[in-house]
Amino acid sequence: MSHPMMCTTTMPNMESAKKMAQELVENRFAACVQLMPINSIYRWKGKIEDENEVLLICKAPSYHHEALEKAILERHPYELPEILFFNGVGAFAPYFEWMENCVTNKEV
Repeated sequence: MSHPMMCTTTMPNMESAKKMAQELVENRFAACVQLMPINSIYRWKGKIEDENEVLLICKAPSYHHEALEKAILERHPYELPEILFFNGVGAFAPYFEWMENCVTNKEV
């Protein structure tokens, strides 16, 4: 049984984030991608980094996670991209049906 899923990743700027989001939706890896400017503080190669980034929240059915992960990795500029999956326990049924239709090549 499939569940709704959200996947997060970050991009270095809004231009690259919009390009990634557009490609993920156009190619049916995600039903929807939301973009939010954020500030990230993290440890990388022995230093504390403080960077402006754009958070992408990708929505798809849970059975689609491998395809979504592969698509993100193929397009991502970072050496080690954040790709985190969060499985939902449920969704408004008509919304979840729309989500499934978006990634399975059915007209929406």
